[in-house]
Amino acid sequence: MKYPALSPGIGYMILAAFFFSIMAAFVKASGSHLPFMEIVFARSIIVFLITFIWLRKHRIPVLGNRKGVLFLRGLVGFFGLTAFYYTLTHIPIADSVMLQYSSPLFTALLATVVLKEKSSARLWGLYLLAFLGVAFIVRPGFSVQAGPALVGVLGAFSAGLAYNLVRYLRNWEHPMTIVLSLPLVSILLSFPFVVHNFVMPTGWDWVFLLGVGIATQIAQVFLTKGLVAEKAAVATNVIYVNVVFSALWGVLFWGEVPSALSIAGGVLVVVAIVLINHYRQDAAA
Repeated sequence: MKYPALSPGIGYMILAAFFFSIMAAFVKASGSHLPFMEIVFARSIIVFLITFIWLRKHRIPVLGNRKGVLFLRGLVGFFGLTAFYYTLTHIPIADSVMLQYSSPLFTALLATVVLKEKSSARLWGLYLLAFLGVAFIVRPGFSVQAGPALVGVLGAFSAGLAYNLVRYLRNWEHPMTIVLSLPLVSILLSFPFVVHNFVMPTGWDWVFLLGVGIATQIAQVFLTKGLVAEKAAVATNVIYVNVVFSALWGVLFWGEVPSALSIAGGVLVVVAIVLINHYRQDAAA
């Protein structure tokens, strides 16, 4: 029996999901000793250097053509990144990743403004269902993770806006130029926090920080290629395999077994967003 081959865009997103889960595990391991903003800074330095050297080698404009939009993509990406790293160091890795990957919900909502896409009453009902799932994960008033989890929701909102900006920029910028915008802005904005509260990495910290940077670079390249090669609605569905990878690392390395509410919330979010993307594709056809 012959199975249909994966499209390049879907393949890119699966690889991005895997390397993002590796990155999340390294961030959590680093966060036991280092401030989360220092991890953001170290990650940004590594990704910036790798991307900058690649762009120069291939003689591609480093700052791009749409500088204002690239800066905005870097800015909202920085907010999403710092929120994500904060939650990774404060709540179970599976919950943190699930909140981060509620970003397609915000991608769909924001697409009505950024990409001028329409939403029906049915879609708004699915948006509410997805938010109910997010509430199960946040568990306001029921656990000490509510505060950090809400930060994660704000980070997902920022990531959703960043995804829309990536889709907007694809007509003017090379994917690697788009990738560079995030570490460039992140270095500038995280540096003051690092200077104020610097902790010298020791031993395995260096390995973890290097792992964060390298895994992020690989994941960002695959993510950007996936978003450029595939419709945003389709591509962002695939990224949910990251939740499975991350939950596995959480169980293996930290003994973090997801709670029943987290699992239920995750299922609601995934089902709602898959249906949202399905209806949006049908509407666009």
